[in-house]
Amino acid sequence: MEEVWLHTDEREDVLASLRMVSSSCDAVQADIGAWKWVVVGIHSALQSAMAFHLGFGNDLLVSRHEDAAAWLAAHEDGTPYPEMMMDSFPSLYKKLKRHEVLGYRFTPSGTQGGNINRLNRFRNEFVHFMPKGWSIEVSGMPALCLDCLDVVDQLDQNSLCMRWEGEEQHQAFREVLELCQSKLQALRSGYAR
Repeated sequence: MEEVWLHTDEREDVLASLRMVSSSCDAVQADIGAWKWVVVGIHSALQSAMAFHLGFGNDLLVSRHEDAAAWLAAHEDGTPYPEMMMDSFPSLYKKLKRHEVLGYRFTPSGTQGGNINRLNRFRNEFVHFMPKGWSIEVSGMPALCLDCLDVVDQLDQNSLCMRWEGEEQHQAFREVLELCQSKLQALRSGYAR
C-alpha cells in the first residue's frame, strides 16, 4: 500500500478552510444546516490568517502568554524548550489589534468587531455544543461572514501578500477568497428578498 501524506501549515490551512467555505456556501441552498460548516470554515480561515500575520518572524506572538514566557525562560536558562500552543481565537484577535506587524496594525471598522465576536460564539456553539434545541436566524449570516472574510482580505493586502510561498499559492488564495465573497454576496441578496 502506498503511503499518502498531508502537509499543511498556516498558509495551506487558510486555503483549505476557504475551499470548505466555498463548497459549504454551495450546499446551503439545499441544506440550511451547511451554515455550520460555513461558520467553522471562516473561523478556521480567519484564525490561520491571524496566526500567519502575527507569526511573521515572531511565533511568540501567536502562542499563549504562559507558553511564550516559558519559552523565553528556557532560552535564557539554556534548558529544553517547552511545547507551545497557539493562543485562543479571541486572544489572537486582541493581538491583531494591538501589535504592528510589517508596519500594519489591524483596526476594525463598522460591524467587524462585533461580527468577529459573533463568529467565534457561533463556532463555539457549533463545535462544543451541549445537547439542546437551538434556532439561528441565518438571514444575517452572509453579512457576518463577509465582514470576517474582509479581515482576511485586509491582512493579505497589508502583510500576507509578501509571505506566500509563491505567486501560484497567492493567486490560488485570491481566487478562492473572491469566490467565497461572491457566493456570500449572492446568499445575502437572496435573503434580502
